Amino acid sequence: MADIIVSNVKKSFDGREILHSLSFTVHSGDFLSITGESGSGKSTLLSIMGGVMRPDSGSVTVGDVDIAALSEKELAKMRRTKLGFVYQFFNLIPTMNVRDNIFLPIRLDGKKVADYRARAEELTTLMRLEKVLESYPSTLSGGEQQRVAIARALLYDPEVIFLDEPTGNLDSENARNVMELLAELNRKYGVTVVQVTHSEQGTTYGNRVITIQDGSIVKCL
Repeated sequence: MADIIVSNVKKSFDGREILHSLSFTVHSGDFLSITGESGSGKSTLLSIMGGVMRPDSGSVTVGDVDIAALSEKELAKMRRTKLGFVYQFFNLIPTMNVRDNIFLPIRLDGKKVADYRARAEELTTLMRLEKVLESYPSTLSGGEQQRVAIARALLYDPEVIFLDEPTGNLDSENARNVMELLAELNRKYGVTVVQVTHSEQGTTYGNRVITIQDGSIVKCL
């Protein structure tokens, strides 16, 4: 496991600076929530931390790797194998059942499904998905779809899992269930969790909170 060091990160769009020289460290095993109003820059920050977007200046290092300095090929491999991503709208393939959605990263990398079957079984049990493995996304609840997305993101046993509004499309009961599972993952496996959330309740499941306002950090706990 490795720390994430964000150092003097800036990002602009259409001539307007969205992030103003942000610096902080996420320690290995942290469960960090990034909060702030819509348009504050928190999702942009998450994308930069996860290598989905490059900063205009500054750096993000995971361990001793400056991810902004990686080639597109190196970055894509790191996102597939070291960093897990979960989005608000699940991003499941509608023509694939739950089992195939979970195994999708393995097939995209041309690896053998058999080598990851034990890991997948462990995750489906943890995510309480054993009874829906042959089901398709359209037949699942929002909470079930989000749990499939989390299982898929964890299949490679990543060092960090990034989540953008993981409970934004869920009712309160499903939101609570998903957050409890994320907290269990963090405790049981030591996976570093970084989430962007509007939910004040969602921040209580982690150990740290950073608040962004107009592209600047106004609170770091």
